[in-house]
Amino acid sequence: MRVLLVDDDNALASLLTSQLAAHNYIVDHVADGETGWAYASTFDYDLVVLDWMLPQLSGVHLCQRLRRQGCGVPILLLTVKNEQRNKIEGLEAGADDYVVKPFDMDELLARIRVLLRRTPHETEPVLIWGNLQLDPISTQVHYSGQLVTLTAKEYSLLELFLRSPHQVYSATVLLGKLWSSQEFPSEATVRSHLRRLRQKLSQAGAAPDLIETVHGLGYRLKSLVIDAAPTAANTDVPDQRAARYLEGLTQAWKAHKGESLARWQTLLEISQTLQMKELSEQQRTQAMQIAHSLAGTLGTFGLMEGYRLSLQVEQLLLRSGDRSRVSFSTAEAAQFHTIVTTLGHTLDEAPRLVCPVDNPPNAPKAMMIDVNGMSYVQQLMAMGIAQGIEMSVIASVEAASHSLWLDRPLKTASEFLTSLPDMVLVNLVAGETNPVLDEPILQKLLYFIQQVSERWPQIKITVITPQADFGNRLDLVRRGGVLILEYPVVPAKVLEIMCRMLELNARPSKIMIVDDDAHYLKQVVQLLHPWNFEITPLTNPQRFWTLFNQVLPDLVVFDVEMPQINGFELARVLRSHTKWQHLPIVFLSVHGDAAKQEQAFAIGADDYITKPVHGKAFATRLLNRLNQTADIRRPA
Repeated sequence: MRVLLVDDDNALASLLTSQLAAHNYIVDHVADGETGWAYASTFDYDLVVLDWMLPQLSGVHLCQRLRRQGCGVPILLLTVKNEQRNKIEGLEAGADDYVVKPFDMDELLARIRVLLRRTPHETEPVLIWGNLQLDPISTQVHYSGQLVTLTAKEYSLLELFLRSPHQVYSATVLLGKLWSSQEFPSEATVRSHLRRLRQKLSQAGAAPDLIETVHGLGYRLKSLVIDAAPTAANTDVPDQRAARYLEGLTQAWKAHKGESLARWQTLLEISQTLQMKELSEQQRTQAMQIAHSLAGTLGTFGLMEGYRLSLQVEQLLLRSGDRSRVSFSTAEAAQFHTIVTTLGHTLDEAPRLVCPVDNPPNAPKAMMIDVNGMSYVQQLMAMGIAQGIEMSVIASVEAASHSLWLDRPLKTASEFLTSLPDMVLVNLVAGETNPVLDEPILQKLLYFIQQVSERWPQIKITVITPQADFGNRLDLVRRGGVLILEYPVVPAKVLEIMCRMLELNARPSKIMIVDDDAHYLKQVVQLLHPWNFEITPLTNPQRFWTLFNQVLPDLVVFDVEMPQINGFELARVLRSHTKWQHLPIVFLSVHGDAAKQEQAFAIGADDYITKPVHGKAFATRLLNRLNQTADIRRPA
């Protein structure tokens, strides 16, 4: 089988060529789109693998040109671009498959094998993992020759893991892939099915953790283990292959590291130019292509911090291109230079095997508004980037308002949740010698704080101010400030506080809502959707204790009147356990009379809310309870 590889990243191309050659593929590699077109028009290929961003002719345009000329060869797009709109554009251009860098090499090779199948009715191979076998044709599962009887959902779970054995799937992704929205499932549903699947496999002789939990990420098949004294009969081939792949990865990186260093050096020179003058459109395009290419290279070789920083550089350059001219503010130029400098340090890391995951957790994001270019804000940005925080500094209230969609209406809030920062830091310090701001700009910043708090109550707002007396603190808190720091304060202390606050947002808060009215329960879940909670709904209070111990929520919401067991009784059960003395309990009821509320607070309720509820007000009260509890638990 003959493959045409079109990619201007020599390091990745060298690695991929060696892997394909090891599987008996013949590979032609070219580094730009026009040469790719010439090769594809001249020679016969069984598969074309294209990068998106190529010199002279992009991969998408090359794909379109090939399809217009009637070329029916399978085309696989291999790119850093991972947004849904990019995938749609690539597939609509004529690509048969779309793989995002960094990728799992075994999965890529499997996708290539699928594209190269020429017989439509070719028998689908049996999926094998150690002694476990799943036959997609007969839909039978065997372990060590013993038939394992599974339900349809258990079979679907196992098949998904076997088709991507190195893939980590979060509970949310499993719900999206295997359950319909009409089933109204929760993460506890996934855990319940996985527990039963593990039990059935274990009864057939498999290890209890054949499907292992990767804490904080999800679930995957456990790697097959090599015995301490392996023999020819029991040597684990997949692990040997991984070791050989890592060795090849390391050799390829040593051979091509100089190319990545040269690209980084060009980026550094561009960042130094940006400190003195604006970039030309040619320089911006060049820098964007370099950053994009570096992201693909570093991600493929497992240098994930460099991969993340390269993507940040590319995003900064993309945002600058959205304006009428290629311009950076002083703060943005400093941010660009800091990220590029930090990126250079990551190139000294050794290659690692990476296992890409669906919907990987994003780096925490912090936005700082500094209208006077204070040096300590620049220091704070550099320290934050080194700490792994995605930092941005904005030098005007207008630009910050535009970035947070405060200056225009929203169609649906959920569209912008992924791009929002986790926290906003507002600097109200004018300078080191005279720290008090002029009244007009101070009022603009105060109004900005209020706007952010009203539109995005889930964003934590920290304010640094030289005027931190009681009256000013009260005004800032009323406007939405969560934490008020008095200037002067050292950047290291501010960073420590930021890390502590961002840790609260590292995962969505888990909320369990118990209400026997399924229709109303579904409405409440929909109301809270924009605030990114992990919600476990429950209509049967008799199942509360079992489900509670599986979910371990951060907060529970009880209806008062329910059949068999009412909300007050459930609250008493929780408070009777020493472990749950401080767990926030909120009652949600149609009863607004004082007697019911007094009874709730006497039991140990933290809040009592009367139906009907409004999403924003309800979410704010829940967030307040969660934050107060976090403050109680946090060590001094």
